[in-house]
Amino acid sequence: MTTYPFEAPLFVDAVTFTRAPNAQITIYDEADLASTTPLVLTDPNGLPLANPLTASPDAFGPNFRAPTPRVKWSGGGLTGFLASPTAVLDEAKAARVAADTASGSASDSATAATAAQAAAELAALTATGGGVAIDPTDADTLVFTTKSDGSIAVDPSDSDALLITA
Repeated sequence: MTTYPFEAPLFVDAVTFTRAPNAQITIYDEADLASTTPLVLTDPNGLPLANPLTASPDAFGPNFRAPTPRVKWSGGGLTGFLASPTAVLDEAKAARVAADTASGSASDSATAATAAQAAAELAALTATGGGVAIDPTDADTLVFTTKSDGSIAVDPSDSDALLITA
């Protein structure tokens, strides 16, 4: 089962907002609106960790791992939410990969559509005869088509020109 790391929370008094050594908070799934089922937590090494968490004499709780990327905490009359920084980063990376994949697919589709259009235009010219098109398989090549028995020859007055007759 995947678990998500959370950094050590700082415990504070609900009234004075000063550090609260030895205070406790209970960790729940963020969807547990009634706060009825505490999550099973582990320490960073995967060993079971008591829930509720208890603050140290310096008012810090332990680093912990939970089975959900966001958790709800409750204690001392306060409730809040924590998000695992690793889960947030993983979601951002997944979104980037999805965006890159979608962008690549769109680019490939556009290229294929352009080639298909060029091939269709070339086929139409060939069928009717008498046209010029860029070869869809080689952008540096022009394709000339003529009707029935047309011929292509070098223009005798200009060796850089071709004469096409039909």
